[in-house]
Amino acid sequence: MTEKKDKLLKLDVVTPSRTMVADEVGQINAPGIDGDLGIMYDHAAFLTNLRPGSLSYQKGEETVSMVIAGGYLEVAENRIIILAESAEFLNEIDRERALKAKVHAESLLEKENLTDSEFREAQLKLFRAIARLDHSSEE
Repeated sequence: MTEKKDKLLKLDVVTPSRTMVADEVGQINAPGIDGDLGIMYDHAAFLTNLRPGSLSYQKGEETVSMVIAGGYLEVAENRIIILAESAEFLNEIDRERALKAKVHAESLLEKENLTDSEFREAQLKLFRAIARLDHSSEE
């Protein structure tokens, strides 16, 4: 089954360092702050925060996946803009580095007398490392 050109969404995924995606795609699945989001053509407009996790979209018959470290998602007039803190396609994930980041974040969370801000920052680092590990290959 092929997608009709007029039923595609314009997707832009941008990080502070690069544009990851600028394409027309089918359904998009994103890690919303309150749960996973599935977005299709003619979806209602909205803006939301994203949590660290897996972002995927349909490109023809292929499903393309990446891991993002949180950010923002806006839907308006069949255009989706994702401003991600960071993003990696699955084949870009360095599993060893992700394991080290997880251990480091866990050690930060074990410290006593963390401020709320320090705790949130360490927790986000842990969530990002776990998301990267959950979606990286063990090749």
